Amino acid sequence: MKVKQSEKVITKINNLLEMNFEIEKIYLDSVEIVNDKRLKTFFRERAFERNEFGRGLRKQIIKLGGEPKNFDKLNRLSSRYYILWKNIRPMLNDNRETELLDQVCSIKQWSIDNYNSLLQEINLSLSLCKLLVGQRDALHVNMNAIKAKEALVA
Repeated sequence: MKVKQSEKVITKINNLLEMNFEIEKIYLDSVEIVNDKRLKTFFRERAFERNEFGRGLRKQIIKLGGEPKNFDKLNRLSSRYYILWKNIRPMLNDNRETELLDQVCSIKQWSIDNYNSLLQEINLSLSLCKLLVGQRDALHVNMNAIKAKEALVA
């Protein structure tokens, strides 16, 4: 992979890393707010999943010779984080589970789109492709499971 191409890929992986960090934060904050035990478990599991995704992405960045973004000292989250949080937060206390899960599906679809964007890059390593496809597919399976449960409720 050429140096310029490699830098572009590292930047995109770092953007996925940031996205996963912010979504993990939303899920962890949601755990603290919701009262329903099922939703607490759901958000805790989703946060763990995003944390694991981040670990895999960090390893790939290092493997490509890049520096993963560090979020320990992050004092400014992206505007998309605040938009997502603003949409989800009111639903957490109001027992609006269907709407809440719709928002989660929207986040998952947005994530899938970001993964697909990176997967369109040429000359990605096989290990990176496998990681991205695995994470993207996990998001898709989870989103379909949420939608299926909603269909049963409706």
